[in-house]
Amino acid sequence: MFEHLSDRTSSIVFTVLVLGISLCTANIAEGLVLAISPLLTVLVMLLVITREGYTREGWRRLGMSEAGLRFWPLALITTAGVSALAFAGAVVVGAADFTAPSDDWLQATLVLCITGPILAFAEELGWRGYLQPRLAFLGQRWAMLVVGVIWIGWHLPYILLTPYYHTEGERPLVLALFSGSVIAFSFVFGYLRLLSRSVWPAVLAHFAHNATFAILATYAITTDRPILVNEYLAGDTGLFVLLGTAVCAFAITLRATTVTRRRSERSLEPSGRG
Repeated sequence: MFEHLSDRTSSIVFTVLVLGISLCTANIAEGLVLAISPLLTVLVMLLVITREGYTREGWRRLGMSEAGLRFWPLALITTAGVSALAFAGAVVVGAADFTAPSDDWLQATLVLCITGPILAFAEELGWRGYLQPRLAFLGQRWAMLVVGVIWIGWHLPYILLTPYYHTEGERPLVLALFSGSVIAFSFVFGYLRLLSRSVWPAVLAHFAHNATFAILATYAITTDRPILVNEYLAGDTGLFVLLGTAVCAFAITLRATTVTRRRSERSLEPSGRG
């Protein structure tokens, strides 16, 4: 349709489409259509609107050609590790107790390990695969912040208009914790994408976060204050998760600054040829 859209225009069109789909589909199939909408929007952009998908470069920019294996441990530490520590923190402060898992935890984990990576990929291909590189004209940190804000906006219809997600607790506090955590995640996932030049570490990080808190909250702890534990402290975006992810984001930012500087210095070194 439009063969020469700039990254700025492409990012705007993508954002309008993905937020529009979110608003219209949040309550369809318990949010399943919403969950895959970033992937669907990428396909519409590449195959219909800009037609970049008919070139090798169009797909290469999504970051799927490299695995980024070197950064997978970091992806797990900054997500699964943070969630585990968050629930340990809830136990330490006396809000929850660890318990032996029930008999069906293994089956639930296997199902989650099949469906979880698919849904994480559907999101990350949109946020970190397509959108973040096209916002690079803002500067990398601003790009990650803007992606985080859009990511929050994409979730809002699901939170505010459906009974499926973050329905308990004081709404202003829940939204504040959620927004802060999403911004922190946006920097962690964004730097994983930037440093690895691959979308797969971000996909793994997204899945690891979702799977770890879901399994731990359901099968590893007991509490008589579920709202305090699962919404305010150690759930999807509780305070402990927010703080831990923010610390990881800060540490990765420092590391990324060093790596970027070294890459720049290497690119400026003389080739040694006459």
